[in-house]
Order: sequence, then structure tokens, then C-alpha cells
Amino acid sequence: MLWAVVAAVLSAVTANVLRLRADVSFAGPFVAAQALEIGAGAALIVVGGVAGRGWERWLLPAAGASWLIVEWDSPAAPGPAAFTLGLIAVLAAFPLVLASRWRRPGLAPGPAVLLALAVLLALAGAVIGGPLAAAAAGPRDYGCSDCPRDLVALAHDGTLNALLVRLGWQFAIAAGLIAAAWLAASLVRAQRRRTLVPSPDLAADVAAAAFAAAVAAGAVVALRGEVASPIAYGWRAVADGMLLILSAVVALPALRAARARRMVARAAVAMADDPAGDAAGALAAALDDPALSVAYPAPNGAWRHHSGQRVVLPERNVTMVTDADEIVAALIHGGSARIDHASVTGAVSAARLLLDIERLEAGALARVNDLRAARQLVVEAADAARASLERDLHDGAQQRLVALRYALGLAGARAIRRSEPVLAARLADADLAAEQALADLRELAHGISAATLAVEGLAGAIRSAAEYSPGAVTIVELLDERLPERVEQAVYRFIVDTLREIARVPASGASIAVQRAGRDVIVEIECDRPMTVRSRPADHLGDRVAAVGGQLEQTDHHGRHRLIARLPCE
Repeated sequence: MLWAVVAAVLSAVTANVLRLRADVSFAGPFVAAQALEIGAGAALIVVGGVAGRGWERWLLPAAGASWLIVEWDSPAAPGPAAFTLGLIAVLAAFPLVLASRWRRPGLAPGPAVLLALAVLLALAGAVIGGPLAAAAAGPRDYGCSDCPRDLVALAHDGTLNALLVRLGWQFAIAAGLIAAAWLAASLVRAQRRRTLVPSPDLAADVAAAAFAAAVAAGAVVALRGEVASPIAYGWRAVADGMLLILSAVVALPALRAARARRMVARAAVAMADDPAGDAAGALAAALDDPALSVAYPAPNGAWRHHSGQRVVLPERNVTMVTDADEIVAALIHGGSARIDHASVTGAVSAARLLLDIERLEAGALARVNDLRAARQLVVEAADAARASLERDLHDGAQQRLVALRYALGLAGARAIRRSEPVLAARLADADLAAEQALADLRELAHGISAATLAVEGLAGAIRSAAEYSPGAVTIVELLDERLPERVEQAVYRFIVDTLREIARVPASGASIAVQRAGRDVIVEIECDRPMTVRSRPADHLGDRVAAVGGQLEQTDHHGRHRLIARLPCE
């Protein structure tokens, strides 16, 4: 609001001066040209003060004000003070506009030297052709009887004044040439680095350099004594146009940032009705970057997606979002052309609440994923240990028991041939004991690893497990189709472990049903009474199901206990 008031006041005073004496305007006697000049100065004041970054916030409004005040160098000026300001500010806008580009991001050292030289030359021209020339002599000293008094005129030397004005214009011409060289060097460097993409900074550089060239061209015309010629008015109009373009370019990032904030705010409201939405989607729409993704820092130095999955940050095209020197998120852009720092800043400021919420969710989901991975490792380790034990039993103990029975048989036959009935009877008893031990060992091995699972499939393995189960087991429904190996293993081990839990409760029976439901396999096991005194199934049953991404539920209804396992079959 303050800058708008300043622009309105200065524009009103300038418009009144031009209304009274349009014939001495730098823009020429045409109303359209004068309106263009007032608009350029006012736009530079408002845009620079509101949307400027760093030094731009002060340099551009000062340049716009001096661009308007120079028109007060007129017999219609409202008093000697305003008239003197008009004399002093004759070239003041030139170095201010160039200096506003000095601290822009990404300014290379070589072009920076050229820009600094252009600023110094323009500043020298503004000082020599403005305050020093005004101090040498005022318009009254060389014939302008209706002009207000020059408050800084000391020497009253018209010749010195003309010399200083001429020298000021020469410095302005040199500054314009150096500014053109600065722009050319910047463009060449950008092309070599393959960063020559449309951007507000590049467009602002072009507008500032073109303004400098227009002022320098006007100075050439002035040195030829054609100050009030159509050519001079034309170059002044070009300079006005470049100031308007510069204002628009400076305002563009602020407009983009405001647009990004609005879009993110609307997306945040829409996400209340759409749980599937996320901060990345809102930011991608606001920044016109469909490939944008967001990563969140993990305690161990890694990065996580919103879903908790690990993310590897690329070396380029990443914007870090920080808060009090703490990194809270990283925006991964689809390319360098997608990075508009003003839009990113605006969008991030509007999406901070979403980012903070998702950062917490990402941490929680990361812990869930780590727990799921740990469960899977535990289950896989248990399966590997079980398979190793089964091999050891089969290749070791079972083979030795078979060899023992063979030896007992040979010894018994020899005792019978030698007519030693007592020894033969003892050997026969030992053979029966070895046979029972072998049967028990085979039953134990069957419980550890079902050999029928690989041969007969899941249905055959479940029927075999039901036969070996100590309690009564009813098969309600089974699948005849083969499933992925890991799913069959998980379903079989879940059923076997559940039957073992049920067998610990006396006088309990069970029923088993296995069926498909879309892409999932549903396993339902019912028993007469709860498996344990706890209100939940044993932990290892839940781990077994969760290890393959499944879910386990239990219900109790009128003394019947039901376990329902839903396992993805993909």
C-alpha cells in the first residue's frame, strides 16, 4: 500500500507538470508518450517495492521515482525544490536500474565485472550530468526566465554547465555499451553451460540492458543537439517500454508464487475430501511439474517417500525445504527448466502443513516397512532353519534308524537260525521300538516340512496336515489351483501352526476353508474354543501372515473362535 501511495503522488505531480507544459517533456508533446512514461515510472515503483528481491526492493522504486521526477525539470514545476530535484535526477534512473541486477542469483564472475563497470560509468554520468551540472549553472543562467530558481546553482557558469552535461551524456553512452557487452557475455556463458532457458532473471537482464542501450542512444542524439527531435522522443519511448517490461518480469515470480500458493491451498482443501491426495500432487500441479516428487529425511540419514519407501536423491534438480536450518523435505524436480525459485517458495510456504503431516506419516510408514521387512526376515530365517532341520533328520537320524532296523533284522534272523528264541524275541522287540521311533521321527519331519506341498500342491499338503493333526479337522473348502510358491508356503505354514495351537486345547476340533477372493487368498479356520487364554492369536501367526503383506483377523461368537487370514496372491 505504501508504494502504491508513493507512486500515485509522484504520478499526479508529474501529470500536472506535463499538463501545464507538455512542450518541454522528455517524452515529447504527445499525450500517449507522456502517459507511457508516467506508467513506466509508477509501475517500477510499485512492482519494485512489492515484488522486488533484496536490493531490487529499494533500487527499482528509486529508479521509478527519479524517472518521474526528471520531468519536473520544467517551468511548470511546483516550486524551486521540485525543479531542483528534476535537474539532479536527469540520469539517476540509469545506474539504479543496472545496479538492481547486480545481486541477482547466478551472476557469473566475468559478466559481473562488466556489469559493475557499467554501473560505475552510469553513476559517474548521473552525478556529472545531474548534481554537478546543476551546481555549475541553472536554467536561468542561460535564458530560461520563467524557470524556477535552481537551489544548488553556485558557479552560474553556463559554459561549465554545458561541458558537464556533455560529459555526463558521454559517460552514459559508455555505460550503455558496457551494459550491452555484459548482456552478451551472460548469454554466451548461459549457452555454453546449456542453461539458456526462459527465466525471469534472464528476461530482466535483457530488459535492463535494452533500457541502458535506449538511454545511451538518446544520449547520442542529445550530443548531436537534437534533444527535442522525434528520434530523441522515440528512444525515450523505447526506454519507457523496457522499464514496463522490467516491471512485468520482476512481478512475474511474485505472481507465480501467489498462484502456486492459491493452487496448493485449493489442493489442501480438496484433500480433505480425497484421502488419496498428497502434498507431492498439490505441489506438482502448482509448479506445472508432473514429475515432481517429495522425499523426507529419515533418522539414519536416508530419505523416504510418503509411503515410507526409500528414495535416492539425484545430484541435480533438487530443492531443499528447510526450517530453522533443519531440512524437512526435498523436492525432486522433473528438470532444471521446471525450477522457478519464486514459485517453489510460494508453493512450499502454502504446503508446509501438508509437508509436515506427510513427513510424520513417512516416518511412521518407514517404521512399519522396517517392521514388515524384519518380520519377513524372521519368517524366512525360520523357514530356512526348518528346512535345514528336516534335511538333517532325513539324512541323519532317519537313515541311522533304517540302518539300525536292518541290523536288528539280520541279528534276529541269525538268532532264529541258531535256535536262540530268547535273543530273537528281544531283537524283535528292539526292532519294533526302532520302527516306532522311525514313525515318530517321520511324523515330526512331516510337521517341520511338508514334502507333499511341492508334489501335490497346497490342497494335498493341507489334507496331509489334517490327517497328522492330533485333533479332529474338517476340510470345508480347498483350492485346486497352484499358487505362487511363497503364498503356498505361507498358507500351509499358517494352517499347520494354527492346528498346532488348537491341539494344545483339549477336546477341540477345527474346520479349514481356503478360497480365492479376487487377487487375495482367504483362509478361515474355526475351532470350538479359543486357542489360548489370550484374546489374540499367537504372535508368530500374525508374523507369518504379515510377512507376505497379509492381514489376520479373529472373532469369537458363541464359543466359536474364527481366524481369517487374507493374503495377497500376486
